[in-house]
Amino acid sequence: MANLVGETHPLYNFKNKPSRDRLLNILKERKIHASPMPFLPHNANAVCFSECIWEGLASLAEQYSAYGVVFSKRLIFRKGGGPALYIRGDHVRDLAASMPAPIEPFISPFDPAAVIQPGIPLNFLHEREWRLPASLDFEYGDIEHVLVETISDAAWLLDQISDEDLPEEKLIPMDVHRSIKRSWGH
Repeated sequence: MANLVGETHPLYNFKNKPSRDRLLNILKERKIHASPMPFLPHNANAVCFSECIWEGLASLAEQYSAYGVVFSKRLIFRKGGGPALYIRGDHVRDLAASMPAPIEPFISPFDPAAVIQPGIPLNFLHEREWRLPASLDFEYGDIEHVLVETISDAAWLLDQISDEDLPEEKLIPMDVHRSIKRSWGH
């Protein structure tokens, strides 16, 4: 994705910023910008979400970032989003020229054989993705939860965003989950 976000894209200035700064920008701007989806024929723009269970969320936090915003599926659906369509890599490749533009942002290639890009197998089934084919504008009341790395990140965020806009009980520090797992011997 790094090469797909050019200088004119609204995310360009955030490409190398820490995740915490990206989260703050999202919350202050009240917008998640759609970005080009790699591995799709025309790199359609979308915002990606996950409906994974808690353990899956913890795994995604380790893989990508512990910072994120949780919205209801009803909101994402109302804004035009829906579940990702997992399609075999060879079908994505073969249908590239005739793929309908409204469908492309929803496609998540399932390509363990690395047909689309040799040497890069793709399998995002565990993410249980939802996609929105446009940027998401939201109000603070639309937020279900905000994920942060640590308790101190939660305190920092509350200093940046009014607790009237973002109530403390909506913040979930991921290090609490890790601490519980350690105490249980996992």
